[in-house]
Amino acid sequence: MGSSATSTETVFQQMLQNVQSGDWESGSEIPSERSLIDEFGVSRIAIREALSMLRGLGVVDISHGRRTRVKPIGSETLGNLLPLMLLCGGQRTFDQVFEVRLAIESQTASLAARRRTDEHLVKLDILLQRFRDAMTSAESDAQPVDLEFHLEIARAADNPLFPVLLEALAGFVAFAQKESCRNDLNRRQRAILAHESIVEAIRDQDTDRARVEMESHLRYSMTRKIEQTES
Repeated sequence: MGSSATSTETVFQQMLQNVQSGDWESGSEIPSERSLIDEFGVSRIAIREALSMLRGLGVVDISHGRRTRVKPIGSETLGNLLPLMLLCGGQRTFDQVFEVRLAIESQTASLAARRRTDEHLVKLDILLQRFRDAMTSAESDAQPVDLEFHLEIARAADNPLFPVLLEALAGFVAFAQKESCRNDLNRRQRAILAHESIVEAIRDQDTDRARVEMESHLRYSMTRKIEQTES
């Protein structure tokens, strides 16, 4: 299979796909070391190095005298894994993560319109202006303020689980926003208008419009990412 480093990387990616697909379920024991050697056709060293990489990411629990188990994946671990899953899983993983983000953020926008406070509106207005400034400056990075904008909407939904879930997707959110706006002034302007429309709907407490505006914004971002991938 080539060098030890190549073997380790290949096995690591295949193991990661096993976790992603559910073949290795959360909390379950993974196959024995001997079974893994036979399955992947690599050395014991490559298997152990790949498992060590998964342990470093918080994916598996390796204890002396016990079979290695897949750990329950929390938001921090998921946030670390998503960029790797995108690289290993390709478009299918991208689509899966997008479905989750679309479901979460469409709902948070609707709930934010219903439950937002004046304090939330003040914060959203500040973040909206910071987003405008970053998107109109060639030297500024809009990703951090864009993520904070979406997180503030999740907080305004008044359910502590929403910010946790969205933060777990932070790597994907930044990846998609960066790719869809790169060197595209028209795209940047459209992103500003979309953010303004979302805030306006939340301010007006129009739950249906907030959901529609958020969904439209995310779907357009996804479309742009696909176009750039295929070009």
